[in-house]
Amino acid sequence: MDKLLNEFETYCQTPGVDSGKARSYSKAVQYLCDFLHEKNINEEVVIKMKSIEPYLSLPDSQFYEELLSFLDNRRQSSYLRKRFIKAALKYFFDFWDNKNHHSL
Repeated sequence: MDKLLNEFETYCQTPGVDSGKARSYSKAVQYLCDFLHEKNINEEVVIKMKSIEPYLSLPDSQFYEELLSFLDNRRQSSYLRKRFIKAALKYFFDFWDNKNHHSL
């Protein structure tokens, strides 16, 4: 997964701009995978991510509360509260689709 997340981080970088956004997005995907107990990202995991993505904006949902608790315990809750995970997934899904279409 490290190699994939490094590729994703590179994908998110804006040439000439070192905002830290790319690194934050990579970490956001990693933290979500940690919560989901996924050690590798494959098509099945991406489908799972797509299915839970709407709940990242629903603070009243059980999924959101469980993820927030998990991240709170690791002092990473800002990734959910400040919507880094949700934003990262938008880029990650594009990255995944591009990566898989170019490898065919």
